[in-house]
This record gives sequence, C-alpha cells and structure tokens, in this order.
Amino acid sequence: MDVSQLPDVNGLLVTADNPARADLIGMDHARCAALHNYLVHYAWVSEGRSPASLHGSNNTFFTTHGAIAEALRPRLHPSLAAFLAAAILPPADDPEAEPAPFFFWVSELSNPDDLFANETADLFDQPADSLVCLYFPNIGQGGESGGGLLYHQAYHRAAVFMHMDDLDYALPAEAHPSLWHPLETVLSNWIDLVRLGKIAASPRDEPALFAGEKIGPWEWRPYGEAQVSACVSAWERLCDAIEARVSPLLPTGATTANAAIEPEPLLAPSVLDAASVPSPCFARAFLTRAHRPRFRCVAPGLFLPPADASEFAALQPFARLPHDPQVVPPVCLFPTARGGELEADLAGSASPFCSDFRATSADSPVPSRVPAGVYSESVDRRVLDSAEEGFRLLLPYGLEGGDWGGDAGAGARKSDGSFVGRGSVAELFQHGYKPFGGDYYRPQRLERLFNHWCKLVDEGIWPVGSQGVEGTIDTFRQADTAHWRDYVISPTW
Repeated sequence: MDVSQLPDVNGLLVTADNPARADLIGMDHARCAALHNYLVHYAWVSEGRSPASLHGSNNTFFTTHGAIAEALRPRLHPSLAAFLAAAILPPADDPEAEPAPFFFWVSELSNPDDLFANETADLFDQPADSLVCLYFPNIGQGGESGGGLLYHQAYHRAAVFMHMDDLDYALPAEAHPSLWHPLETVLSNWIDLVRLGKIAASPRDEPALFAGEKIGPWEWRPYGEAQVSACVSAWERLCDAIEARVSPLLPTGATTANAAIEPEPLLAPSVLDAASVPSPCFARAFLTRAHRPRFRCVAPGLFLPPADASEFAALQPFARLPHDPQVVPPVCLFPTARGGELEADLAGSASPFCSDFRATSADSPVPSRVPAGVYSESVDRRVLDSAEEGFRLLLPYGLEGGDWGGDAGAGARKSDGSFVGRGSVAELFQHGYKPFGGDYYRPQRLERLFNHWCKLVDEGIWPVGSQGVEGTIDTFRQADTAHWRDYVISPTW
C-alpha cells in the first residue's frame, strides 16, 4: 500500500510524549475524528479503491440517519455529538456488497437504535444514557448484547468488550479506572497494531498470509516483523540495565576484554534446527537476533538458554512432538535450572498451550510435567487472536491468587486487577480482560515482560550480582504477598 495516499496523523497519535489531553471536559472530538477517519481511509485504500472516491464524502452518523439521529442529540454530550458529526462513514460503492468493517474488532459506528446501552448501564448501576455503544462488534467478535466499544459519557473513557462476561471485569467504570481510556488512546492503539503488522488490511478476496482470521479486509497475523524488532530492543534495554550493575562486580580488565568481542546471538540457527524449532516463527527470529549478554541470570532463578545444541534440545519437551504444520510449538526460552530439576505441573486444565501440546491421558506422548521457565506461546495460526509474540512463565509451584478484593490484601493478580486462579502455574504477568480488544486467553507480549523486568532492575527491587539478577525462582512467590504490584504488567493490548 502507498502510505502517501493516507492522511498524516503522526502528530495526533497518543504516545508517551504526546499523551491524551487532560484539560478537556469531554472528548477530544477533533483528534478522535481524525484518527477514526485515518482507519476508514486505510481500509478503503487497502481494497484498491482510489482515495479520491472517499474524499469529500459527507456520510456521517447524522447525515446518514437523518431525523432519527438528530433526535438523539440532546442525550449526547456535545463533544460526542461533534465526533459523530465529523467521523466519516465509507460510501456504499456497491449497495449489494457487504460493507467493510471499520476495524478487526468492530464493524461500524452503531445505528441510532443500538447507540445507547441502557440495559448494560442498568445492570451495573450506571446512569441512564451513560454507556454508548459507539462501535458495534463484528459478527463472531462478541456480537451478543453488551459487546463492541463502549463509551462512557460520565467519564469520557472507552473500553472494548468482546463478550458479555468481559463486562464483569470493567464495570462499574468507577471501580476499574485503569481499564478505561480516552477514545483517542484506543484508536491510536489500533493504528499502532496496523503499523506493527499485527493487523493488516488487504482486498477481502485475498487469502490471509498465514491462513489466519480475516474479517472483511482486516487480517489478524500471528506476529509482525516490527514486533520482533521491538522485542529485541526491549531485550537490549534489559541487558543494558543488568550489565550496568554487573560490570563493577567483575575482575579488573574483564569489562575491557569482553567489550572487544563481537556480540553473538542468544542462539545460532543450527541450535534451533537441532531442536526442531520451526522456521519462520517469532521465537526463532527473536533468539537469532537478540545478543547473548555476559551474565547468566536474566531474572531470579531464570537462566539464558544454553548455547549447546544438545543441552538446548533437552529443554524442549514440545518441539519434536507431532503437530499440524500450521501449529507452532512452545519453545523454552529461559529455563529455571540446567537439566530441568525444577518442573511445572501442566496436568489437566493447568496447561496454557493449545490442544496439540496438552496431555490427554496417562499414556499421552505429551508430558504433563515440563522444565519450568519462560516459554514462547504455542499458536495455531488459523485461530483468532493467535500471538507468537506471547509468552508463558511456567512456575514449579502454584500461586495462591484469591478472589476479588480491590487493592487491599495480597494475592497474585493479572493486568486487569483480577486474581490469578488458585494453584495457577502459568498466569503470572498475564493480561486477563483486554480493554483495547481481544479475548482473555491471548498471552502477554514477551516485549512487555522484558520492559517490566527492566523496571524491577532499575528500581532496585531485583538485586544484581556478578552472574546477573540474583535470587531463586521462589522470588516470584512475592506476587502472593503485599508486593503483588511488582508482578503486574499494566493493561494494554
């Protein structure tokens, strides 16, 4: 696609250096409309249409629905009404054709009859007309009542709901402020997914790149090349933070000698070949592009992967198992101990991996106990919400977790604030409900784990010695104590 055909919204995207405005009463409607219109342009051009055929379109919520829509203005905050008056709806170039969905998770701006989610508002004791179903969900993406992108008129914040069950995690809104974001933040997040290559748009009759899920022109991909680069950059930041603390502890002259050596990758391609790690896949791309640092321990009790082919292969209980060619096995990236003395029990429902890698009986070829450590995600590339960039930290013990209890008390939690399941060995650092879209089971990104660990090192929460981060795997039990906040990654996609 020729990106020069698209509007320039770089200065409007929400970033750390360009946050959502906090000085407004209501929605930043001009910014939100520009970001909305960018995504409309993107989908339009991706299907081979001329941008000129979209320019000048005056199709909006009010012009399309006329008097019925105008009658709703008194119930809308003026800033929300201004957004609906400026956000364009793509013209129907073929009245018989199915209209292109606005984005992967939402189909279109809601019709007047579907705009107010008052049944949901009443269910969660929210004021009448406070919840607006701004974008209706795609079919198969939570199309039952309560799904879609809800905009809260009292707080001027938005969240995406895939299923009715998601509502329990984020409503009432005043009890879960971290899960609601300005609309411009949500739209910026979606544009970032497109630029990362995680979501792509192409003519709807073109097959998806990895035979994955495609809704209209929008395709969900197992991973994008930009994600590999971002993950490697996060790894470099973590390594730099650890090595800055390791260097003063090394013998005199060791730092200078090591600095002259060309960095080697975490693993050579031949090592991955010997362990039957598929090519291409996210785990292989990361392990061959990220450099091997001078220390051994990347987190408490977690080691670098062994560079020896036979040692690395011995830590891979899944890669050589028979599986569908479209299924990518989990790869043990950072083991707890050489030789696998510490194991995670994945019996029954405790396994986070896809069905090809779950033990189904006592004589199953899939082991129910595997070396503990950080694993890449197992992915069926044909399934919705696949995430090769994801990870699972498998612990050799179960966490206590707990029940809902607000911020008081202890108990390991997920990003959405809910407790991990009691006895869980694989839920630490994971998402839960995702306010930007997606199902609860999609794993957290490896990039974010590295960034979070870097924060723990920088803040001195994890001490560093001459071998790297100190401590044992039992350090992660702190997630069940009053220090649980140190083991939660903030909500995102």
